[in-house]
Amino acid sequence: MTISAIRRVSLATHDLADAQNFFESYIGLGRAVKVADQTIAFGSGSRGLRIRKPPRLLNRTTSEIFGSAGTRHVAFDTDDLNGIVSRLDIAAIPYVHALPGDFDASAIYTIDPAMNVVAFCQRSTGGPTDQAIQSLVHDWGWGIHHVNLEACDVREAVAFYVDIAGMTEGRWQAPAAAGDVVVDPSMVSLLSLGDFNRGIHIVRADPRFPTRYSLEHNPTIGGHPAFSVRDVHAVKARLEREGVLVSDAKVYAMDRMYQIYLQDPSANMLEVNQFI
Repeated sequence: MTISAIRRVSLATHDLADAQNFFESYIGLGRAVKVADQTIAFGSGSRGLRIRKPPRLLNRTTSEIFGSAGTRHVAFDTDDLNGIVSRLDIAAIPYVHALPGDFDASAIYTIDPAMNVVAFCQRSTGGPTDQAIQSLVHDWGWGIHHVNLEACDVREAVAFYVDIAGMTEGRWQAPAAAGDVVVDPSMVSLLSLGDFNRGIHIVRADPRFPTRYSLEHNPTIGGHPAFSVRDVHAVKARLEREGVLVSDAKVYAMDRMYQIYLQDPSANMLEVNQFI
């Protein structure tokens, strides 16, 4: 497996100050660092969470018009960036090199078959390899547990991450009393980067999901990052004091993981969870 970790999740916002207060005060990710004009980050270096207010720009290539599509993305550490580039070339999949300063390592951006923007970054010698569930929670007080990516064709997307990125499809670890949680490989897949379902979740949108599980939010639509914290109940209490709508899923889909769902002020879907 060439992918060793999720390096970064990047989200877009309409109001940078509002987003900073939300993630600092309510989610509890610590103090944000300004890394560029209209861009803040939580974590260290180019690792963790980046939040950016996209510029009001349009780019045109032939008959296609693009905005700031790359603002929302997930970035991976890889031990073999050249190998991924070679496989992208062979498959005729387009990619662009990251600009200097975007990451603290060589990196490229590409688009998976489900139109999710992803980046691959060369892991430096001595870079983090610990995939224990609480590795970053110990250092930062939080960590990225997984990123959920929506795909209409789950198997096509999985093939990209296995064949191009060198990831491994894992086995979903559901609670012993999973009830009606069914892991259908045409609807959901785990690309494993550690224990307890850590990694990438490829999910087909399911409009009836909230009804089946009595949730206020639908985490299968649009994708979301999932942050592990030390005390998910404290996060939930802070959110509810501020009037933020929270779906308390408890332990329902992943073994020994207590999950809540919510949306940030820019309507980005988020999951916060705790290993129990």
